[in-house]
Amino acid sequence: MPQFRKGTNDMREVRISPTGHFDNAARPYAHIIALPLSAAMGAEITGADVTRLSDAALAEMQDALWRHKMIYVRGARITHEQHRDFSARWGDFATDAYTQGVPGVPEVQPVIKEAETRTRALFGSGWHTDSAFLPTPPAISTLRSVEVPPFGGDTTWADCALALRMLSPAMQAMLAPLKVRMSAEANIATSLRLEGKALPFASEQAQADAIAGTAHPLVRTHPVKGEKSLYVDEVYACGIDGMTESESRPLLDFLTRHITQHAFTCRLRWEPDMLVMWDNRLCLHLAPNDYDGYRREMYRTTIAGGVVE
Repeated sequence: MPQFRKGTNDMREVRISPTGHFDNAARPYAHIIALPLSAAMGAEITGADVTRLSDAALAEMQDALWRHKMIYVRGARITHEQHRDFSARWGDFATDAYTQGVPGVPEVQPVIKEAETRTRALFGSGWHTDSAFLPTPPAISTLRSVEVPPFGGDTTWADCALALRMLSPAMQAMLAPLKVRMSAEANIATSLRLEGKALPFASEQAQADAIAGTAHPLVRTHPVKGEKSLYVDEVYACGIDGMTESESRPLLDFLTRHITQHAFTCRLRWEPDMLVMWDNRLCLHLAPNDYDGYRREMYRTTIAGGVVE
């Protein structure tokens, strides 16, 4: 049996799983059914034909997204035009920082990796919230699957609101007034180092603006729901205003590890013809590069957000 000396700090504790504050139970709806995916977040929506959704059903679907942070529908075999039209009911389209739209439907962007493609810098492969370096980052992202690998290619999300609630009152109070600097500089440098090419920004000025980045509240408030959440990730968060690099980096690293611990996540195994939506203001997501040799064909839309508050 191991012996520990009294009065020393050399005892290593077993990780304790978070408990309390988990509330991903579905609300009763009249037009749709929400089936929670995990205790932390995520829900499958059934009873919803996204090509002819009534206003009442759409309102319930919106409520489900605010509550579960990520929702998905199976069997959504829809065209690019139908994908665009459904997305437009959620708000104005954002200008995507990296990708270009499909011919004739610029609001729908392809996210495709061919079976023969080998890359170490896969789009979306780090924990992130979309385009956080922009002055007005996007609110909602949608992603539709057409072809998926037989295994791998899963997407995982992490609940930033739940993660905030699980911090101590002292830590929450310390974080509340801080502003985090979001920049695409590290993402650009990684692409250059690993692939020898820059990310496909629309112009040199757009890339320069992305590198300069924007400072946002580290604890943000959802404009519809009023829920507070952490706004920090491992891809774009590069500093905290008023702090030195040596002061801010340990805090940013801690917060990213805290948000992305298993208990705060949900993971989706893709099937063809899934339509997934998530709220970038309330969660992070990750798409690992683990399906070499298989083709993965997806299409996304991005809904504009406002100034982070």
